[in-house]
Amino acid sequence: MTCGCLIAATTLLLPSAGGTAIGAVVLLVIWGLAYGGVPVCSQASFLTAAPHAPEAATVVFTSSFQATFALGAFLGGRVVDAFSVSTVMICGGLTALLMAASLWSLTGSRRAGLPQPTGAARFD
Repeated sequence: MTCGCLIAATTLLLPSAGGTAIGAVVLLVIWGLAYGGVPVCSQASFLTAAPHAPEAATVVFTSSFQATFALGAFLGGRVVDAFSVSTVMICGGLTALLMAASLWSLTGSRRAGLPQPTGAARFD
């Protein structure tokens, strides 16, 4: 969730604060550090959801990761063609916020000390 919030913040700030070289470099470094945690956290979540089938979880993780790259590239290209690069950054930042909010809602009951449903996937 932290990675998603950092990705969202830097992506949303890039059109305005990235107008200078220093601003762009700082935001891109923060974005890169945050993004570095995404594959690790995602794969851990997939493996936790399917502890008795780690090979299958890895295949689904890889497939979903590649599918999101393809979908993001396709939709991002369509938005650039119709609007601008800044609009793509805003859409990407809002998507990252939506992801972080989804993770927060999925893990909220565990943080609040409420019981988890049996067989629930963990998203650490």
